[in-house]
Amino acid sequence: MADRLSELYQDLLDGTYDCVDRIVLNAYFRPGHNAGGFRVWWRRLTGSDDGLDNAHLMRLAGRFSRRVRA
Repeated sequence: MADRLSELYQDLLDGTYDCVDRIVLNAYFRPGHNAGGFRVWWRRLTGSDDGLDNAHLMRLAGRFSRRVRA
C-alpha cells in the first residue's frame, strides 16, 4: 500500500523510496533554459522587475531550501 505522498505524486515519481529524509528532488525549470525566461518567471511571481537582485534571489532560494527540508 502506497503512502499519501506516493499517491499524490505517483505520476511524477520515478522509482521508490524507503526513508522520508532521503528523498532527492530533481526538477527541470523550463523558463531557465531560454533567453529572458527567468526574468519572465520573476515578473509573473512578483509582478515587476523591481526586486530582481542578488539579495532577493538569495532570500528566495533560502526560503525554498528551508521549506523543502521541512
